Amino acid sequence: MSKAPIMVTYYADPPVFTRGSVNDEYCRFFDVIPEQVIGRSCLETVPENNREQVHKKIEYCIQNDAVLISIESVIKPNGTISVIRWVDVPVKDRTGKIIKMLAIGSPMRDRRKNSDRRQPIGIED
Repeated sequence: MSKAPIMVTYYADPPVFTRGSVNDEYCRFFDVIPEQVIGRSCLETVPENNREQVHKKIEYCIQNDAVLISIESVIKPNGTISVIRWVDVPVKDRTGKIIKMLAIGSPMRDRRKNSDRRQPIGIED
């Protein structure tokens, strides 16, 4: 397995979470080509029962200029589930407005269910 991080950007403005770019490692990990995922929601890879919670926490980070560190399950196009440690970082334009988020991911081998959480720094459930 590669040591390079999985990277994806997604937009902060509506439609929120629309992928703007992906790196080669993202494409290898999810077995896709950029054209298959650019312009589509990042939430497609989140298990459906976690999507609302993930959406709310990312919205909080966008609204409050916070970094989000999480460990969560993702669904690959072939249906397999993997666990990734994500660091989502706000990206601002010249005026200081958050225009997108950069998500940097590292696949994990430990699949402990209790660690399947997405949590902004300093925020508790």
